[in-house]
Amino acid sequence: MAYDATHGFTVQEATNLRVYDDYKCELLTLSGTGVQSSADWSSEPAKEILLFSASAVADDDAVTLNLKVNGSYGDNIVIAHDNLPFSVKGILMEQIKLTGGSGDDDVITVLSFH
Repeated sequence: MAYDATHGFTVQEATNLRVYDDYKCELLTLSGTGVQSSADWSSEPAKEILLFSASAVADDDAVTLNLKVNGSYGDNIVIAHDNLPFSVKGILMEQIKLTGGSGDDDVITVLSFH
């Protein structure tokens, strides 16, 4: 079966093309407003990322996400904790920066597929 961009990869195509062959899982601790944690994949950009909370957080907390694509960071993406898990796909991401919204030490798990 030929690849159709509207349907993604079939299981056999993914196996043949080694799509998402490599993945990384990182725990990032966000220590409040202004403190950033980052994951860097400059040598092997991520095709998809999945963010989910690894700690109990208040529903009114938010995480600010910045994606580095083609060498520069884009606009802030504000994600409420009740919207986690949150995924981004369809672009090659070299690095992400996360900023926490409260003074608590929130732990966010970043699963990236390369």
